[in-house]
Amino acid sequence: MTTNITPSRLTPADAPNIGEYWRGQGGIYAGIMPDYVGTEPRFLIFATDEAVGLQWGGIGSIEPGARDAYNGTGNTRALATCGRGNHMHDAAHFASEYEKDGHNDFYLPAKRELDVAYQTISDSFDETDWYWSSTEESKTMAYGRNFGEVELPSLFKHTEGRARPVRSIAVANSETQP
Repeated sequence: MTTNITPSRLTPADAPNIGEYWRGQGGIYAGIMPDYVGTEPRFLIFATDEAVGLQWGGIGSIEPGARDAYNGTGNTRALATCGRGNHMHDAAHFASEYEKDGHNDFYLPAKRELDVAYQTISDSFDETDWYWSSTEESKTMAYGRNFGEVELPSLFKHTEGRARPVRSIAVANSETQP
C-alpha cells in the first residue's frame, strides 16, 4: 500500500473552493475547522463514499475516549479499539479503515466537524438520512446529524445511519512558512 504524502505546509491558497473535490487529498473540501480549543486549525476533507445502515454501537456502555466534540481522530481511535459484540462500533471501523487517493488517515468525524460539513457542503449529503459522528452522548445515545430540515442532535446507538469518513490536515500559518 502506498500512502500519498501531504505537504506539511499547506495554506488556504493551496485548497480548492469549498465543495470541490481536492485532488490527491481523498475527498470534498469542506473548509477549515476553526481553532476552538487550543488546537491548530485544520482543513476538513470529507470522503465522497459512505456506508449505509451502520449502527454507532456500544449500546449500554460508555466509551470514555469518545466524548470529544472536536477530536474525531481520538474518538475514532478509541471506538475502533473497543471489543466485539455489543461493543463493536461499525461506523467508526468503516471510517478508520477507509482509504482514498493513497490516504489511510480517515476517521469518523466528531460532532463539531460534522457541523462544519452541514454549514459548508450539506448538498453533498443525503438530506433524508442520519449521519453518525464519533462523539458519544450517553450509554444509549450518540451525536450525529441529519442534513435536511430535521433538528435532532442525537439518536439511539442501535439506530441505523450512515458513516462518512473525513480526514484533516493542519493549516500552515505564517510562523511555519519558510
